[in-house]
Amino acid sequence: MCNAAPAALANVLRAAARELGAEVDDAPQMIDPSDEAIFGYHLLFMHGRSGFALDDAGRANLAAFLDRGGLLLADSICGSKEFSDAFRAEIEAILPAATLEEIPADDPLFTPAYGGFDIRRVTLRQPLAGDGRLDAREQLITPKLQGIRSGDRWAVIFSPYDLSCALEKQNSLQCTGYGSDDAQRIALNLLLYSLNH
Repeated sequence: MCNAAPAALANVLRAAARELGAEVDDAPQMIDPSDEAIFGYHLLFMHGRSGFALDDAGRANLAAFLDRGGLLLADSICGSKEFSDAFRAEIEAILPAATLEEIPADDPLFTPAYGGFDIRRVTLRQPLAGDGRLDAREQLITPKLQGIRSGDRWAVIFSPYDLSCALEKQNSLQCTGYGSDDAQRIALNLLLYSLNH
C-alpha cells in the first residue's frame, strides 16, 4: 500500500535482533490487505502520509485477521492528518462496533512487562515556526497511542504521532513525532506485546 518510510520496519527488526536476541528476517514484505498471505503473520504494520481507502476484500481480510488474533500496528508519518483521518475511517469500516480509544498510561505495554523497556516517559517533538526559521519543541510524555481491544488484548494499535521517520533516524523539524531512540523502544515494546498475545 505505502512504503513512504521503507527502512522503518527493517530497522525495528534489526533492533529486535540486536536488543532482544530475536531471530528475524529484516527484509519486510509489502502485502496488500486483500492478499491471503496476511494470515501467515501475527503482526501487520502500516503507515503513510496521505489519505487512502481499502477495497471490500481488504477490509474483510483485515477484519478476519484481527478476529483470528492478529495485531495491526499503524502510525501516521510525521503526524499526517490525512493518513490519521483515513486510518480512523477505515478502522470504523472494518470494525464498525468498535472505537479507537486512548491506551491508558498504566497499560503494561508501556513497561518492561513483556521483556522490553519502560517507556512511560518518552520525548515528543513538535515543530515550532518563528522568525522565519523552524525549530522543535520537545516534551516528556507517555506515548500517545490509541487502540481497539478484542477480548483481553489490543488488536489494533495506532500512533497518530510519527514513529516511522524516527525509526529511519530522520528526526525532521517538520515532523510531529518521537525521538529516534524512543520510537525504537516503543516499536520494540509493541512487537514484544504482539508476541505475547
